[in-house]
Amino acid sequence: MREKTGVLIGLVAGAAIGGAAGWLCLTADGRRFRARMEPLLRDLADGALRLRDSALRAERAASESWRAAREVSARPPGR
Repeated sequence: MREKTGVLIGLVAGAAIGGAAGWLCLTADGRRFRARMEPLLRDLADGALRLRDSALRAERAASESWRAAREVSARPPGR
C-alpha cells in the first residue's frame, strides 16, 4: 500500500511541476510572470551571496579569535 501511495504522490507532483513549467515557458502570461520575477530572484540570489560572504568572514574571524585565545592560554604564567 505504501509503495502505491509513493507512486501516486510522484505522479501528481510530476504532473504539477510539468504543468507549471509548461505554463511558464509556453504561455504569454507565463513569460510575463517570468519577466517580473527575474529581477526579484536576481536580488534574492545576490543577497544570499552577500550573506554567505558575511558568514565566511565571521567564521574566519572566530577561528582567528580561538587561535589567539589558545595561544595566550598556552603561555606560561608571569609573562
